[in-house]
Amino acid sequence: MDSYIRRFSYDGTLEGFLCTALKILRAKTMPDEICPEYLTGNSDGTYETVRTNASEAEYMYSLIGRRGSAEVQQMVSDFFLTCAPDREKLLFEMIYLALRDGGKIAEDYSSDVMRRIHMAIRDLYREAQAVLVNVDFYRGGEASCAVIDPHNSVLPIIRKALLKKEDIDDLIVFDKRHCLMLGRKGDRDILSDIRHISLKLPDTGSEAYEILWPALKESKFEIRFAGDANAIPGRRRDYDPLWSTAC
Repeated sequence: MDSYIRRFSYDGTLEGFLCTALKILRAKTMPDEICPEYLTGNSDGTYETVRTNASEAEYMYSLIGRRGSAEVQQMVSDFFLTCAPDREKLLFEMIYLALRDGGKIAEDYSSDVMRRIHMAIRDLYREAQAVLVNVDFYRGGEASCAVIDPHNSVLPIIRKALLKKEDIDDLIVFDKRHCLMLGRKGDRDILSDIRHISLKLPDTGSEAYEILWPALKESKFEIRFAGDANAIPGRRRDYDPLWSTAC
């Protein structure tokens, strides 16, 4: 790669990041910064915005599996859920290493990049377990609702466990830090980024019941991340389709 430095922005989704990584690799440059669009502010054209393309994201994710390994693919998905400093740059460096050196990089703890990524993923799963056992539901008349505020984006990881809770039928769990909402009504469940909805975002379970539950009942939320049809591009079928936005 040459030494040309550029700043890139993307839509904040994993698919969008994969498209950005592919564009950078094709340009044979090293990024100075990769940042979600909603964090760039008024950038005055200093960022090159990369638009998300599902087929390009699928190609990039599949390439990581072919040139790296399924383990590296999983690490890409997991690390994207963390709030590690320089997350996007570290993730791009891992992808570059996987394409260059293969799947062995997943076990290379001598690399500062890989060591930081392993530590961040470890902390992600530790926090996920801690959040899961401490979710405090407000029991409304029609559904149980909770609001969480984790450091990392743990809701995709604890999604299945929450949906399997035997003492709860319809539910909403809203992560107010990352603007992700898990919802279930009957046999329909969703995991969706609601950053841009025209509703006041709740701070408590009772507020989630008053604000988000009526919108879920009226099917106002896009079902983006639930079910096999919405799996992460390139993800192996024995993985659970989980997430997109994680910032």
